[in-house]
Amino acid sequence: MGKGSSDKRTASLCSSSKNKDELPSMIVFDLDDCLWTPEMHELSGMPSIPVEGPLDPTDNNSQLGTVGMKVPSRRRRGNNKGFDWGGCANDGEEVVELYPGARLVLRELATNPKYAAVKIAVASSSLEPSYSRACINGIEIVDGVTMKNMISFSQIGREGQLTSRKTSHFKLLHEQSGIPYDEMIFFDDCNWGDHVGDLQDAFGVVGVRTPNGLQLDEFHHGLEKYRNRRK
Repeated sequence: MGKGSSDKRTASLCSSSKNKDELPSMIVFDLDDCLWTPEMHELSGMPSIPVEGPLDPTDNNSQLGTVGMKVPSRRRRGNNKGFDWGGCANDGEEVVELYPGARLVLRELATNPKYAAVKIAVASSSLEPSYSRACINGIEIVDGVTMKNMISFSQIGREGQLTSRKTSHFKLLHEQSGIPYDEMIFFDDCNWGDHVGDLQDAFGVVGVRTPNGLQLDEFHHGLEKYRNRRK
């Protein structure tokens, strides 16, 4: 091997090592109350109807796409009170939508080439995993790219090997991906338990709490927290 080839290989390895320190190998998101609202157990049925809207939450004139998934209206026969099966008024549609900040984060991940090597995963203890998957399959981030297209690994639910503790989800994510825990970062609302603290104590996973839904500045703060941990 010539000196030039050796130098290129060394530079490539140094670049790879630097990227690993700058960015996590895997970014893991909770779903309910972190990426989207409402929570799946609050719905009266499967969210199966696409809802169209601007894909960029900062520009109402941006490309249109599927920004949410709606539960079909199911009025009781003979019921003149104007309520559906979920007890909601007729005009109170049940639509699952991403938080604006979460949409901005996912758009950044989808469009910025610096994240090309980063794996995206979800870890959710959803009580309705099939509802969660319907939303993942349907909701677009940029034109023609759904959440499903972006997600490499997903652990959703609390049955089988999965429990209400996110440690069970992360064990499987680690086994499936081969990515070390210390190269992961996790975003979770933590409104029903401190999953971030639990994962930090159990596996050393860097985490960020998002009690009001993921915000863009929380995402960037999390990446900074990860970088500082790697120093």
